[in-house]
Amino acid sequence: MDKLIKFNAQTAGRDKLFRLFQYSSKLIWGSLQNKKSNEELLKLLKELEYILGTGRKLLRFGKGFETLHTALKSLHISDPTLQVTITLSRISMGLYLLTDHLIWLERAGLLKIDKSKWSQLSYRLWLYALVMNMSRDFYELKQILHQLSFGTLNQELQGKTVHPTNTISSKLNLYYRVLALHKDVVLDTIKNGCDICLPLSQLGYLSISPRTVGLLGVISSIAGIIPLMDSSYKLSP
Repeated sequence: MDKLIKFNAQTAGRDKLFRLFQYSSKLIWGSLQNKKSNEELLKLLKELEYILGTGRKLLRFGKGFETLHTALKSLHISDPTLQVTITLSRISMGLYLLTDHLIWLERAGLLKIDKSKWSQLSYRLWLYALVMNMSRDFYELKQILHQLSFGTLNQELQGKTVHPTNTISSKLNLYYRVLALHKDVVLDTIKNGCDICLPLSQLGYLSISPRTVGLLGVISSIAGIIPLMDSSYKLSP
């Protein structure tokens, strides 16, 4: 209960909850739209999705500047691959959030902009950030598997038995146990893998149904909530 209270007290935690409910609404109306469902219910769910999306934009207002500032800190990361991917991801995400702020101002009636044009730009920036995130995840996974192979090689050189059998199941079990020790990387990969489909869909590069979009959004939202509840799942830097 204490973790739940602490989670809800965080702005990031509230944003993740809003996001979970937003995509849950989309998942539900996406599942019902092809059936003979109540039109009023579908309209209500779509309005709820829109309201939650707008609420999230308000919660994130100003975060674009904060994200761009954190990009400066990532320049000091010693690993060149992590330095490049994390820095570019934060710059793209910061710019994405800035465009998101403009879209919220337009929705609030405080600014007149070409909403369609800025929405497309925001999706592209979000996509760039996710591509960098995925690149970082694959690099981390590659490093983990490389360390596994290197460690196994050392054991063989020392004349130790790595595993009683060299079967596919034994290797899969070994990989599972190793990846379980790096659950932060695995969870981040799942999250970004689901998320990247969302801007691809909005930009027309991927054709998926609203129900699938909702499902992917729910999965990535849960994957984003877990590290806020349990820091051992948080990928750093």
